Amino acid sequence: MMQEQIIIDNQFHLQRFMYNSPHPSYIAGFIDGDGCIFIRKIQEGYQSGFTITQCRTNILQVIRYHFGGNITSSSNRNNKTINLMDDSNLYYHKHNIRNQFNLVIRNNEYQILLNYLQNSFIIKEGQYQCLYEINKLANLPDKNEQKNKLYSKCSEMNKKKCLNELYFQRLNIQYIAGIFDAEGCLYINKDNYNNFRISIAQKNYSLILDEIKKYLGFGQVDTYEFKIYKHSDCLTFIQLVKPHLIVKYNQAIAFEIFLKTTDKNIKEQMYAICNKEKHEIEIFTDLNKNENGKEGYTETMRLRCLKEQICKEIHLKQVYREKSEKMKGEGNHNFGKSFSKEIKQKMSQSIRKAKGGVSDEHITQVRKLIAEGHKNIEIEHILNIPKHTITRIKNGTIVCSYEEKKERQPLTQIEINLSKRKIKTNEIIIVIEKLNEDWKPMQILDYLIKERNNNHIPNQLTIDIIKNIKRSLMHSKDVLYETELSKEEYQYYLKIKNNFIEKSI
Repeated sequence: MMQEQIIIDNQFHLQRFMYNSPHPSYIAGFIDGDGCIFIRKIQEGYQSGFTITQCRTNILQVIRYHFGGNITSSSNRNNKTINLMDDSNLYYHKHNIRNQFNLVIRNNEYQILLNYLQNSFIIKEGQYQCLYEINKLANLPDKNEQKNKLYSKCSEMNKKKCLNELYFQRLNIQYIAGIFDAEGCLYINKDNYNNFRISIAQKNYSLILDEIKKYLGFGQVDTYEFKIYKHSDCLTFIQLVKPHLIVKYNQAIAFEIFLKTTDKNIKEQMYAICNKEKHEIEIFTDLNKNENGKEGYTETMRLRCLKEQICKEIHLKQVYREKSEKMKGEGNHNFGKSFSKEIKQKMSQSIRKAKGGVSDEHITQVRKLIAEGHKNIEIEHILNIPKHTITRIKNGTIVCSYEEKKERQPLTQIEINLSKRKIKTNEIIIVIEKLNEDWKPMQILDYLIKERNNNHIPNQLTIDIIKNIKRSLMHSKDVLYETELSKEEYQYYLKIKNNFIEKSI
């Protein structure tokens, strides 16, 4: 019966995080506490990745669902065995030998998790950076020297147990929940219910405990443990971390009820739940062979491939459009026009100049400066052309002499909005994706500016553009239109937009 309850509990946590993976700071805190970032040499070269070891698979299944990897079972300590199919053997005692489960996400799958955890680690940030850099070299030839340096650096960091205090600014309640789920304890003395505490142990990186104390504003650090004894502080701590917990979620609920009740019978029941959760044994059932446990990861990979295709199509369309406009601007028109047509053009230019107008050359220059992102007032100073003339060139009222002026239809509201937009379609998609990953607007702006610089695209982006997109999404407004996207592009946009709206509610 107990194993059935464990299976139900595992499914419960999968459902909790089915549509939104645990916060990146929570996962980073958990790995900082009970995980490993590794780079090791193998016969074929180098292998790298993340490993998390736990006695319960609930956290491992949640992470695997979203980020891939395989779950395996370690052998019991001292090669002792228990008949795990017989619940009568499962006596909850502190000396029980529990199964150990390992989630390993290697370099063939960890790309999504690697990106998701950017700027989240505190203890293992150095190892994360080594992993990030070696991933860039994965498919490049003649990079063994750089790979070996990263291997040595990562191995040294894992041995030295160094901690860079610069990363303490990343500390938040999600990170604390993660490290507590990995290294924390909820203690109740069975002989004296007035004796209870919450603790987090961290021997190798004890400085993080002082930072946790500063962040929370309560508790005390005793050698290698952060401890909370005060009733009100214990209750506050549980209420802060409980929404993010997985491994100690049931213990936290029981501990909270224990703190709130004065009924001795209820306290005894809550003590029993806490004690049971600490020592119960989960049976290994070849979970690593269950390919159905990676649906979220598989869907993310599918959408990622779709995004790459969409971005390529958008890029090709933009390149084609820019080339087309450039050719027009350079005056590549049909020189097989009739002589009378050429005479009309020359007369048109002469009349235009006589009236103080602009030449075809000026129009071409204005268009070029507009395409480069210059504002009307800047073009006015550069070419000494009135701003109203620049506006008329921009909206097509003034055209080159060899071009036919098109009859202008009144613009729709969507066309007006698109004409004012200073951010590209694929960039808006990126903004929504990053918002779904809990990036700050300034982080997103820096990322987009860097991408523009790499592609030699002039920057017109501001923080207000990013904030306006976020504000519109929070009010369920469209920031992209069906008419400007293909069917697949629009479906993808709706999916990530709805994901953000659900997270914001």
